Amino acid sequence: MNCKDIWLIEHKATLGPHSPMNIDGSIWILGVCVIAAASEEEATLRFNKLLGSEDMELIEIYDLRPFHESEFLDESNRTKQIRNAVRTVSQDCKTCYVFARTSETME
Repeated sequence: MNCKDIWLIEHKATLGPHSPMNIDGSIWILGVCVIAAASEEEATLRFNKLLGSEDMELIEIYDLRPFHESEFLDESNRTKQIRNAVRTVSQDCKTCYVFARTSETME
């Protein structure tokens, strides 16, 4: 697999009670999934498979786009997390989940 084509999927998903992402009893999560894929279709398929394996269900995708470093030059915490995840994904092709906010942390 080509690890150089990286996609960002900003979304909201439910958190099942057995989800490893559910560490605070939340019912949903907002996050950015950083995933290696050759196309938008492949990124979507891999993302949906990840959600199923993590006891999560998609509520909504807010943005799905290829990563372009020129769009992430600021020093915000969100940008730093995304850029670090992109480096990891481009090395090992493993999907990273970053910049997550859960229903419990937002209330």
